Amino acid sequence: MPWPRIVAEALRRVARPADVPAARTTPASLAACVAAIQSAQAPVRNGRTPPHFLLSHQHDAWRRITAALEGWNGALLLDPVGTGKTWIALAAAAEERGGVLAVVPAILQPQWADAARRAGISLTLFTHERASRGSVPNVDARFVIIDEAHRFRDPAARRTRTLAPWLVGRRTLLLTATPIVNRLSDFVTLLRIALPDDALALDGIPQLGDLERLVSPPAALRRVAIRRARCTNNAIGRHVTMIVPDATEAERGDTAVTAIGTLALSDRAATHRLVRSVLLDAAASSDAALREALKRYRALLLQARDAGGASRAMLRRFAGESLEQTVLWPLLQGDSADADLPIDDLERVEQLLIRSTNDASWIQSLEAHCHDDRPTICFTRHRATARLLRTTLGDGTAWITGVDAGIGPHRLPREAVLSAFGPHRASWQLRRVVPRVLIATDVAAEGLDLHAAGRVVHVDLPWTATRLEQREGRLLRLGQHHPEVEVLVRLPAPAIEAALEPRARIRRKRSLADEWLAALEQNDVAVAPPPAGPLVSCVATPGVQVDLVAVRLVRGDRTGVMLMSRTGDGEWDFDHERSMRLIDCAKAALPMALPDDAIAELATGATRAAMTLSVAGTSAAALVSRIHRLARTAAARRDGATLRKLDRLLRFASIPQTLGGRAVLTSLLELPDREFLRASLPDPGIRAALRATVIAAVLLRHNCHAE
Repeated sequence: MPWPRIVAEALRRVARPADVPAARTTPASLAACVAAIQSAQAPVRNGRTPPHFLLSHQHDAWRRITAALEGWNGALLLDPVGTGKTWIALAAAAEERGGVLAVVPAILQPQWADAARRAGISLTLFTHERASRGSVPNVDARFVIIDEAHRFRDPAARRTRTLAPWLVGRRTLLLTATPIVNRLSDFVTLLRIALPDDALALDGIPQLGDLERLVSPPAALRRVAIRRARCTNNAIGRHVTMIVPDATEAERGDTAVTAIGTLALSDRAATHRLVRSVLLDAAASSDAALREALKRYRALLLQARDAGGASRAMLRRFAGESLEQTVLWPLLQGDSADADLPIDDLERVEQLLIRSTNDASWIQSLEAHCHDDRPTICFTRHRATARLLRTTLGDGTAWITGVDAGIGPHRLPREAVLSAFGPHRASWQLRRVVPRVLIATDVAAEGLDLHAAGRVVHVDLPWTATRLEQREGRLLRLGQHHPEVEVLVRLPAPAIEAALEPRARIRRKRSLADEWLAALEQNDVAVAPPPAGPLVSCVATPGVQVDLVAVRLVRGDRTGVMLMSRTGDGEWDFDHERSMRLIDCAKAALPMALPDDAIAELATGATRAAMTLSVAGTSAAALVSRIHRLARTAAARRDGATLRKLDRLLRFASIPQTLGGRAVLTSLLELPDREFLRASLPDPGIRAALRATVIAAVLLRHNCHAE
């Protein structure tokens, strides 16, 4: 299919998009057909030698990533926490000829700079925080690494809207162990940042958004999303102990829930639920945190009284970052009106603030579990709880929050505090006594190497299973100094557990993520496709007559495998899950024979149907219409330079785009004609022709011998 060029002189003949070569078929068992299909679905690997600084168990991930970057210009590395994703990404950067940029959380900049220096890789660092403020990198980088990429899972977040358009035309590698935080759309957004919408079209998935309708991940996803199981040779023991609330802590929880119940909060269900959840979540952490949350609620009430209502922006600031992407916010998104907050709550809040706190019991219980000399990290989401713990545990306690760090009353640089619990703890000499306990908010829960610590304490439970894994991943990683890491989980008081259900929420979110990530971890089948042409297995099944054909599609460096099925009405359909169920049903059936000419017709029909499904076009109709209008004007003036610019714009608008590419197209529509013609976009080139071959056919025949 030729490209939609602007002038007839620009047209040239290209290879046919539906090139179906003839091939001899080979009878085979059902098992051989299934093995050939699975082998064809296996991810592509390059055959080069990886850089010397990679460990042997990291070589396969590097080969898959570099192959994906060459074929798709984007990839996701989803290995578990602590398995060396930073080093694998740097090894991928060593293959690139242009500049390299790493987009990382600010707290990880020193760690990335040190790793790049040790690997001999030259790269520029840019922070998530700068993207959140609307800044874009001012560097010419061909290859971009985004660490802790799950922070970009919300397409509406400012950091995502800022960075995604800048990534257009650049190879992009996303790193995260937790791509699914709340829902499957988190994962799909990450894919769209790095990949065009048709990245899996050759596997029968026309758009990446179609993944959200699937129960389990298709094999095709493993071409661009790399997830390996934790290396068993480097496995670290993990012992979990639950800190159960005693009678005093249970009473504290009852008192907190009762106190929160005296507040009206709001007549609107969504606002009521949001404010109540914020207060209950703080109470689960400590009375000190609840006190701070009540102060914020008082400030919100005063602001709402003066403004005539609480806007969504005000509620977002009150809730804090940790609740921004939970199930609470979608309830508020559809309500454009300001929230109605009861001003009468001001008097009740003042009464609650003069009540005494009662945190001594749970702190004593925590101290009893951490009485030895094992280096310990205590994670909490609330700064008030962190301040309370660092004051109670003594002057030798290290601490780090989102704004500062120190040991006891003394403020120190973050790097100095964190190094006491990192790989160089043995040589730490900043103070005479090395700190034994680090109190940290979740600012330290991502990416850091804190493997000199042997115990992690969840002082309070986060909103997602992702955060639990990220916290423990600071210790459960390569280089851990202890053979076993102790994990302490402080359980909420029964009344707060019943009202907030934090553990049930974590279990729900973890089950979805675990199912998809476990499927991506499946080992590849080491069976090479047969060289003699497509395999065919014909089996007799009672009451069923279905044709299943696996077609390999190749376009340039991209490959895909479609499983096509045809029932008695003669129409071909792509449904991978249905096809695999039918193959499972056929495993107990009897083998039969079918004439070669019938098989050849079957293979040709399935191949053409697969090609029709995979050559999905573009969706920028308004932009294409504008380009044609400007082209007619330029042609009338015989303005060849403008026609060439418009031709390039047309080719860019005529291909499926990444998330950033779609944003670029939208912004182009808003430009006046003069600026529109000056727009600079990467040249997508001419798309390669589509080639297809049949891998295997499984023919289920009812009363096959009579045909």
